[in-house]
Amino acid sequence: MKKFNLILHETTILNFPFMGKLIRRYWYLAIAIPALVFSLSLYHFNHQNNIHKRSVFFSNINEDHTGPTPLMSAVIGDQKSGLTETDIVGILKSLDFQQEFAEIIIENPDFMRLDLSGLNSKEPFDMKAFLSSCNQKVSCIQKRVRGAIFSFVSIKPDHIVTTRFSLEVMTRDHFTTTFLLKEISRYIENSRVKTIKHKIEDQIAVSKQLLKEKKLELQAFNLQGLSEEKKSLEERVSEIKSKIESYNRFFHRLKLDLDLMETKVRETKKASQANIDTSKIIDFQKRKRWEDKIRKLESDIGAIKVVSQKLSSQDEQILAQLTSELKKVQKKLLSMGDRGRAVSSEVQFINRKEGESNFTEFDYKVKKEQYEKTKKDYDSLIAKKEVISKKLTKIDNKIDEIKPSAEYIKLLEEKLVQLRLLNSTVVSDLKFENEFGPKVVFKKLSKVKTLLFSTVSSIVLLLSIVILLYLLDDKIYDKSELEKTFDNLTIIGNTPDFD
Repeated sequence: MKKFNLILHETTILNFPFMGKLIRRYWYLAIAIPALVFSLSLYHFNHQNNIHKRSVFFSNINEDHTGPTPLMSAVIGDQKSGLTETDIVGILKSLDFQQEFAEIIIENPDFMRLDLSGLNSKEPFDMKAFLSSCNQKVSCIQKRVRGAIFSFVSIKPDHIVTTRFSLEVMTRDHFTTTFLLKEISRYIENSRVKTIKHKIEDQIAVSKQLLKEKKLELQAFNLQGLSEEKKSLEERVSEIKSKIESYNRFFHRLKLDLDLMETKVRETKKASQANIDTSKIIDFQKRKRWEDKIRKLESDIGAIKVVSQKLSSQDEQILAQLTSELKKVQKKLLSMGDRGRAVSSEVQFINRKEGESNFTEFDYKVKKEQYEKTKKDYDSLIAKKEVISKKLTKIDNKIDEIKPSAEYIKLLEEKLVQLRLLNSTVVSDLKFENEFGPKVVFKKLSKVKTLLFSTVSSIVLLLSIVILLYLLDDKIYDKSELEKTFDNLTIIGNTPDFD
């Protein structure tokens, strides 16, 4: 226990100055132990397998709005836009993916050249020996190959670009690494295309079935027949409207003519039965003479003014007489007022209509019959239009009821066209780069790690052995050990050195 007090220190745990003294005491161990540890580490390092690593980057173009998956999701109405980071990293863990890849890879001509041994295996790999335990059973071979291959492969996300990932393969053989990297990257793209096409084909099948059901429902309503009947009725209504407009114009013209003719008949009868006063006739004749004289005087005055460029004294005298005479006649006509004017109209009207009176009433009867017939035809057209319009309204209501189904069918047909087009142009949403990464060859335990491990192991082992030897050694080598070992011992001096 007292020796432990020399080894331990209350601050640094180990008493390093004393440990240095012990190492110097057992100096041969300070040489032998590190030499042994470094030799063993070097042997282990040199006998490690060379690991061939290669990678290729790929991108999730689903996150880009121009990628195929967002377009597909928009067409099929899928809320999930595509693969998440977790989905991509977990692709290689899918048993279906592993099984399908194993089934493909064992049919490859270069399959027998692969080295599927573990990274720590020291034995040379023989594919026939590796598969011999399966006794040619395909399921067993696929299981063994699947388990071996996918222990070498991993997918890692890029820490800078969120849509970028790397596919890494590590094996003991360069050919195996490059071969698996190429085949797995190709199969990932193909499997994504297959998955997307499968989803689209499912949507196509569902849309076809739904379209078939909706068309059967629509056939029961005979939409085509209703549409044809509606078109025929609309043409008939348009034709009737045109006739009604024509009849309407003709009807109103007949009505005006009939009213005018009725007035003529009435006035003709009234005029033929009326008696005109003799004094009124005299006034009429007097007014007519003065009006004729005024026109003659005005004509003579105008002729003199037009013919003569420069009036002579005689012309001026004649013109003055004519003007004076014109004013006198005008005053006389003005003094009559309206006398003789009404009689003039009545006399003219009676004289003009006396010859037509026999025909006016007959024409009126003909017009009236024509008017009544036209009105009857017009009313018949209006009634016919109302009947057809009601029938057309019923058809419109029925078409409106089934119109949503017809529009739904149209949308389904458009969606089917889009799905078929999309299915024929599907590309993978995981796009691999054309060039693989550089070839990297390394050992599982690197030189730096080996050196660090050897150094730490040497120090720990050396200290452990030195402490153990010190505890087992009963000898006292110096004064400090003596003082620590025997507390009550008084030291009186050192023993002399004798030659």
